[in-house]
Amino acid sequence: MPVAAIIGGGVIGAAWASRFLLHGWNVCFYDPAPHSEPVLRAVLDKARHWVPEIYDQLPPEGSLTVCESIAEAAVDAEWVQESTPERLEVKQSVFRDIQAACSEAAIVASSTSGFMPSELQAGAVRPEQILVAHPYNPVYLLPIVECVPSARCPWRR
Repeated sequence: MPVAAIIGGGVIGAAWASRFLLHGWNVCFYDPAPHSEPVLRAVLDKARHWVPEIYDQLPPEGSLTVCESIAEAAVDAEWVQESTPERLEVKQSVFRDIQAACSEAAIVASSTSGFMPSELQAGAVRPEQILVAHPYNPVYLLPIVECVPSARCPWRR
């Protein structure tokens, strides 16, 4: 199964984790906040109730691993979804930690609603790896994501 890393919890990060899990991805979740795991479990319970109501078929649910660090969560991920507070210096620091651990082939996306990819990429080791993937809510129900690459993204046309 593919692996997604969710960095940052809250309602958005927990909803991303739920979406990936319920669509067959294994999820590695990291958030240092003490309340993050109960929030994750509550959102996942809601998603498990509602997602089957709108999908005729779902793959087997992926596995969930709650991790102790960004590095542990990101190391095997094909997709890393960052959902940390809307503070540029926090996001840039988190991206440095993600890129130190993740594969060069991984997609590193931010749930930001306020920053351009070029701002997030400033100072990054592999700026072309970072894009904005801003979800519509609730993330686990709505299959709509605003994807915003920068000119540095190699697949942008």
